[in-house]
Amino acid sequence: MKTSTENLGPLHLFSWIVLFELGSAVVIPIGIDAKQASWIVILLGCGIGIVLMAAVYGSLYRMFPDLSLTGYASRIAGKGVGWTIGFGYLLYFLYIAGRNTRDFGDLLAASSYDVTPVFVINVCIVVAVGYVLHLGIEVFGRTAFIFFVFTGGLFLLILVLVMFSDMADARRMLPVLPDGWQPVRKALYPTNVTFPFGEMIVMAMFFPHLKQRWKPIRIGIWAMLLSAALLCVAAFVNISVLGIEIASRTTFPLFTSLSRLRLAEFVQRMDAVVLLLLIISSFFKIGTFMLAAVLVARDLFRTDNYKTLIFPVGLVVIISSILMAGSLTEHLEEGLTIVPYYLHLPFQFAIPVALLLVGWIRRLGGNVSS
Repeated sequence: MKTSTENLGPLHLFSWIVLFELGSAVVIPIGIDAKQASWIVILLGCGIGIVLMAAVYGSLYRMFPDLSLTGYASRIAGKGVGWTIGFGYLLYFLYIAGRNTRDFGDLLAASSYDVTPVFVINVCIVVAVGYVLHLGIEVFGRTAFIFFVFTGGLFLLILVLVMFSDMADARRMLPVLPDGWQPVRKALYPTNVTFPFGEMIVMAMFFPHLKQRWKPIRIGIWAMLLSAALLCVAAFVNISVLGIEIASRTTFPLFTSLSRLRLAEFVQRMDAVVLLLLIISSFFKIGTFMLAAVLVARDLFRTDNYKTLIFPVGLVVIISSILMAGSLTEHLEEGLTIVPYYLHLPFQFAIPVALLLVGWIRRLGGNVSS
């Protein structure tokens, strides 16, 4: 439900969505199986996400502008079924928050903190996220705007380095489709249809907090377009600096790319820039899913002050991030083969589409109102 005391400005929501979409995707190569056509995979995934946002999430929001995802699920499906759907989303948001926390811990440990236990890294990020969430949704949105400006500066720095460094060669991006469209299709479905643009379903919990009620879908679409452009920049850097063979075999190619880039003799080893990008974007990705889980739990269990739920949600996220996989390899394998089919597709596509269809039918029959 919407609160009257915590509202988001358009720029705050825009910045929040961009940082959320970048998440760990800025470090983990998207669509790299399509080789030089990885940027096409990113744009196609963004296009599908925009259609989903405008046609499904947007339609549901326009039907119930004052309600969050859990609110209109109960209004459409009835209290019992709606509560069950809401509980499913609570588990989904908690699990994805844990996955992103594990992503963050493993990436940071593998790149820079190899002697620090992943558990310690995960605790640090969740405590930091929990502190900002305790300050409120409005503060979280303002924080996103500040770091969005900083992130834009980092991407501009990366572009300057690539343009003027002798290590980058744009010809490595050719040919665009060396093996035709089949690798693009395989890379797109289901992994990059659902990640990262399909994860916008989580923002349905925050749209009612926007001051201008008619703007969130438009803001979301423009934010998705910008994040897709930034991810294309990351893909260009990876391939133009490393070449497709090395980039496809490297777990975190952007770290490797910027560690090799140099400008004259005074700008070298810029992998710290990637580290900053990872910390910032992961902070908002984890925070978004944690906050969504908190708001769902508030609606389901009818708690007046959602901030009391931040600690238990954070505790669940920390524990699940450690227990969900025994190693980085196992964690990545689950994320590529199990999560897209059995979690992302149902919660991002099937359930929202079913809610929309039932909502339309019941509205035509006069059984549901906004």
